[in-house]
Amino acid sequence: MRAPGIRKLPFVLAALAAGCAAGPSVEAVSARRVGQSADGTAIHVVLELHNPNEAPVELTSWDYSVSVNDRTAYSGQWITALTLPPKATMRTELPALVPAGLGDPADASWRIGGSLGYRATGSLDKLLYQLGVNRLSTGFGTSGTGVAAGAGPGGSPTGKAPANAVPAGG
Repeated sequence: MRAPGIRKLPFVLAALAAGCAAGPSVEAVSARRVGQSADGTAIHVVLELHNPNEAPVELTSWDYSVSVNDRTAYSGQWITALTLPPKATMRTELPALVPAGLGDPADASWRIGGSLGYRATGSLDKLLYQLGVNRLSTGFGTSGTGVAAGAGPGGSPTGKAPANAVPAGG
């Protein structure tokens, strides 16, 4: 005979998971060239993240691909250790290599998309994450046009978001 509380455990876990943090939003800001070799052009795609929650969220990993002129240029994973404060917006960069066979990406249209893993920061959320019960992720897809010549970390040479960087569906 099972203990009476055991039958309720799946419902309790489902209820706890349902109260988890909403996923951060991801939008393209720019792309910039960071290196050039015979193999291709190394770029960083600058992304703006927004946390819609009243509590911080910890970003854990990116699983993404970059397309240039509708051709896949790069796919990979990037482990991150960022905490996005509540109701805050911040920028981050993801690396990619555009193979030489795809040409110069300077005026190319590009797209980055995939999933962003994250976790809520409450004690119970962290425990559920460690137990493998609460693995949260949000999908994203965003695009822009042009890859700027080397700019400083976090943006375009002017520090302003280009008008041609748009969120998916925008």
